[in-house]
Amino acid sequence: MNIENTTLDGVKILNWEQKEDNRGVSFDFWNGKELEKEGIRFHPVSARCYATKKAGTLYGIHFQDNPEAQAKLLFCVNGSGIDYAVDLRKGSSTFGKWVSVILSSANRKQIFIPGGFGHAFFTLEDDTENVMLVDVPFSELSRQIRWDDPELNLRYPYPPKVLAPHDKEAPFLALSDLNL
Repeated sequence: MNIENTTLDGVKILNWEQKEDNRGVSFDFWNGKELEKEGIRFHPVSARCYATKKAGTLYGIHFQDNPEAQAKLLFCVNGSGIDYAVDLRKGSSTFGKWVSVILSSANRKQIFIPGGFGHAFFTLEDDTENVMLVDVPFSELSRQIRWDDPELNLRYPYPPKVLAPHDKEAPFLALSDLNL
């Protein structure tokens, strides 16, 4: 496995070793023992698939408050999109900063996002499917920050075409009740 560090402490891009033969390709999409060797302690309790129909669909910016902040491991099984991690830890020197990576079924990259970060995903192709593993179950502490918050200034390739009502109506960061 090859791990790329990002400018945000704890956010990592994972590239698993792939084995190819006449049947096709195989690779890990999660291996707790290998992750722990790299200092990533992540024990998923739930996995969720997001199957989107249209390019330009945006999920986020989502997070879960303390004491149930979620770490997430995300990857794309069909299509492609841009995944964003946003530092929402109030005492962090990188509070409000973000990183992004293209996840696709072709590049098979993954992003690990620790608890305390917001997450968004913007689809680049029709029929994109992503998988998200989390280490804490979803709860009433799930929150959103407005996707177009000027304080965060996430850069999308074009304005989203599809958004959920709760993402359109989410509070700006300055008005959020976040507790991270």
